[in-house]
Amino acid sequence: MNTLQDDAIRDRAYALWVEAGSPEGNDLEYWHRAERELAEEAGLDTSEAAAEIAQPTPPAGTLTH
Repeated sequence: MNTLQDDAIRDRAYALWVEAGSPEGNDLEYWHRAERELAEEAGLDTSEAAAEIAQPTPPAGTLTH
């Protein structure tokens, strides 16, 4: 199931791809660029320091993906 956020990222990534002349490959590059741009527009911290914040360890016996 797609979320509204996924749809926004997909639309922005497509626009970036078209602006670049619709090259083959590099789809993840455009997806990640779109994610960063939309996060910055929303005022989210996209710095490397924020990305390095450790996630809590789930309790023992908890199923993870």
